[in-house]
Amino acid sequence: MTERPKSTDNLEATADFQPEDPLTAFFGAPISVYTRQQAIDDGVRMDVSDWAGPGPHGRMGGFRVPVVFTRALFELVDLDNAPDEPWARLARRRGESTRGRAHDVLWMAALWARRSAEMDRFGFVVLITKANARARFVQSRVTLEARLNGDGVVIGFPEDF
Repeated sequence: MTERPKSTDNLEATADFQPEDPLTAFFGAPISVYTRQQAIDDGVRMDVSDWAGPGPHGRMGGFRVPVVFTRALFELVDLDNAPDEPWARLARRRGESTRGRAHDVLWMAALWARRSAEMDRFGFVVLITKANARARFVQSRVTLEARLNGDGVVIGFPEDF
């Protein structure tokens, strides 16, 4: 087995040489990696990139990177998830829809993202209708957090991260 060079001085001689990542050098190789696509496939993250992007189905924030909601946030936004709940029926009668509620979250996230351009995470508040402890229709402020990582943006409740 040939030994790899310790520096990058002779990169042309060994094309397979990869400079070591500082985190890998410190912690060692990852035991396992859970990818964004695996989280979407498992239902842990909900891909809303089509709605969030600038394309024909988007225009809800103008994000240029993939965007996912955490499962807990999507369950709150998704009115179709609770079709028989009194608060969801009332919300639909008031003109609310899953896409409209997602628009509210994405728009507020986009505004805060522009305001917090140098940060990789930020918190923001959205006014959203939901059921309270008595299953009644109430409007409440929901504190959310967005995190930018190498795979795009993840939006959810602070406890989801």
